[in-house]
Amino acid sequence: MANIGIDIDGVLRNLGQFQLKYGKKYFKNYDEKNIDETKIEIKDIFKCTESESKKFWIKHIFKYCLNEPMVNNAADIINLLQKNGNKIHIITQHVHTLRQDFIGKLFRIMLNRFLNKNGVKPDSINYCENFGNPNDKLSVCKKLGIDYMIEDDSINIKAISSYCKVICIKNKYNDNLAINDNILKVDSFSDVYYCIKNFGKIKNGEKIRNLTLFTEKYEKNYNLSRNIGTPLFKCFFKPTILHSEFIPEEGPILLCGNHLHVWDQFPVICATDRITHWMSKKEYFDSKLGSFFKQTGAICVDRYGNPNDATEEALNYLEIGSAIGIFPEGTRNGLKNDKIKDLYKYVNSFFMDYETFKKEIRDINPLASHIIFLEKLFNEKRISRDDFLLSLYNSREMLNDMLNNNIISTEEMNDAELLPFKFGAVSMAKKSNALIVPFGVTGDYKIGNKNLTVNFGEPFKVEDDLEASNKILRQKILKLVQENRQKDKK
Repeated sequence: MANIGIDIDGVLRNLGQFQLKYGKKYFKNYDEKNIDETKIEIKDIFKCTESESKKFWIKHIFKYCLNEPMVNNAADIINLLQKNGNKIHIITQHVHTLRQDFIGKLFRIMLNRFLNKNGVKPDSINYCENFGNPNDKLSVCKKLGIDYMIEDDSINIKAISSYCKVICIKNKYNDNLAINDNILKVDSFSDVYYCIKNFGKIKNGEKIRNLTLFTEKYEKNYNLSRNIGTPLFKCFFKPTILHSEFIPEEGPILLCGNHLHVWDQFPVICATDRITHWMSKKEYFDSKLGSFFKQTGAICVDRYGNPNDATEEALNYLEIGSAIGIFPEGTRNGLKNDKIKDLYKYVNSFFMDYETFKKEIRDINPLASHIIFLEKLFNEKRISRDDFLLSLYNSREMLNDMLNNNIISTEEMNDAELLPFKFGAVSMAKKSNALIVPFGVTGDYKIGNKNLTVNFGEPFKVEDDLEASNKILRQKILKLVQENRQKDKK
């Protein structure tokens, strides 16, 4: 059994990601070209003064300490390591924690709250001097007899690796860290358990795909949620499920479909017994339902963070033969508040105030892809302003009229049904040799409507040409959506 030291900032919390996200909002006149992600501190990243750096942290420090989440899988791995008899020691240079006044006490309380909130109960918590002095951390490691230290700061890693083994969580600011036999770089905390078990057997740069440790736990939680949720969902919304036999019972697959509503994964979950790891935006994990998403094996997609993190986690699951759920449009095909506000510029403000307009559009809920296309037609002077405004209230009927009057082509009509597709799904399918199972969802999530339909297509493998494969996927999903609409007309 081992003594394992774990840093907080940059390891259990993504400090670099936080500084980039909020720094871009705070330093409004920054030059994108001058941002230096190879640096670890905000003043070096944005090339600001010490005074500006302090002002940034005065504004954001409590948001970081209280709201920034623990990185994916970290709590599970720490608890598993402890369950196997290892001792966990937090060794951190977290700001203000060495102060012996009210401020110091407050920051120690917030750090403890962060650990408790995530279910982490370390065997000890050790506070060290701030950035720039690695000797304090090194002396704590020696005092505790640390066998493995999990760290991100290059200066600390160089010093500590002279005493014990160090697992370095990769980031741009430690790219140039010199490697020796005591240092192993990993892509994310998800790899830590496997690395500790196999430290001497793994080479730096080797891809680690080992999430089988968590499959059993997710299976239990996922099945419990499905066994309770599926009957309720079917009772309230009575979804029609077509061709679920196309979903393979085993082997790596990506379930890919259009995205109309936040609940679009539920009719798919009703159609198969397979555990599916749905790729979901980080905002869901930060919401009141965040625990549900984490405990059922959903994959956190942070649009402000490292885009490879979610992809790597999904590839891990595909590697062990699991199912991934993904919406290639990347976002729901509905009008966001910013777009509604932008559309209001076409409305005579004397005729209708913004709040009334916003409520009406929300009630109608047109497809964003329809409105984007219709706005394009108006800007190209192919339709009038009045026609464009009318189309906001019945976009599908207006598009059908335009098709019948040869204002638009069938190809344009079909293309307007979906938002542009991202390449993530076909790229992952190619890398993992997984099958893609397309599906199309139509209807409303309104109790008693009985028009909710999910339709599955035959699974297929992507081609070498990802652009061509993405077009094929889009066409298949569009065809399934159209089949649903034809069924609804009968």
